[in-house]
Amino acid sequence: MPPAGNPIGGGKLGVQSSSAGKPLQRNENPCRVRHRDAVRDGRVDPHSCGYRSVIARPSGPRGLPEASRGTTSTTATHGGSIVPTSTRTGSRRLRRIGSATLVGAAGAGALLGFSGTASATVPTEQTIDGAQTPVTAGTPLTFTGRLTGLGDSPVAEQQVDLEWRGGPDQPWAVSNAGTTDADGVAAIPATVRQSAEWRISYHGDRVNDPSASPIVGVQSEQPEPPAGQRIVDAAASQAGKAYSYGASGPDSYDCSGLTQFAHREAGVELPRTSGEQRAAVPEIARAEMAPGDLVFFHDGGSVYHTGVFAGDNKIWAAPESGDVVRLQEIWTDSYTVGRAW
Repeated sequence: MPPAGNPIGGGKLGVQSSSAGKPLQRNENPCRVRHRDAVRDGRVDPHSCGYRSVIARPSGPRGLPEASRGTTSTTATHGGSIVPTSTRTGSRRLRRIGSATLVGAAGAGALLGFSGTASATVPTEQTIDGAQTPVTAGTPLTFTGRLTGLGDSPVAEQQVDLEWRGGPDQPWAVSNAGTTDADGVAAIPATVRQSAEWRISYHGDRVNDPSASPIVGVQSEQPEPPAGQRIVDAAASQAGKAYSYGASGPDSYDCSGLTQFAHREAGVELPRTSGEQRAAVPEIARAEMAPGDLVFFHDGGSVYHTGVFAGDNKIWAAPESGDVVRLQEIWTDSYTVGRAW
């Protein structure tokens, strides 16, 4: 045990020499002195802990300026391993560069991993504009929608499908396809033939997720038949009702009573008798006959029978007493044709 008052131990009190031959000052720790000498000689980083540093000598000759001696690393033991604690030149700059390099490498790895994956991760949104409804069956419509990705940015040059179904319990079918433009917009034409639900679907790729627009419904209405066909249908609806002279329905008819009823159902007014009807409508050539026209049978100058032309050389008529409203063959060449619709 050193004598009282000598914290160094050994030798005379306060007279022990340092490693450089300089006498130790009173109460001066020899380890601190050795560290100071090493710093002075350039063998240790002045900011490192001298008590746990393992000093590596500089690569350049002693006495040269620090920049000429190259880089000297200071290491320390930690858990049985030697780990770097500082560098002689540019340590902070290297640490900053190293951090940026690691971040850049991580980002590049993430991009490489993303581009090589089989599943997409970028969400998309497909929209569809409202459509005209109701429409007549056979009406052409154009369905327009926009495809966007992250930040509502447009997704261009992508195929999208226009799909339809007859009802919620039916599968979707592709009606037509289109390609998005630079604004992500696609306008796809289609012909509406029945009431249906419509949507625009994007099926995705390696980058973008698939998406489908909201559903829009379009009601389809069958076109109204031409007036001539409506006249035929009205006459046919009375099939089987009895002939009765002077009757105009609804339970029985004579010939001109049936033709007057059928035209009224189609919105066309006719006089009551066959002769009056013949005088009221313009005559047309037989070559131009169409369903719904009036066929007038005459003997000399008077009309004795009339009916509604149904096509195929037949008329709907109430022929005579004891008969009923039915299809009747045109049996003679003595007739003229008129059109009231």
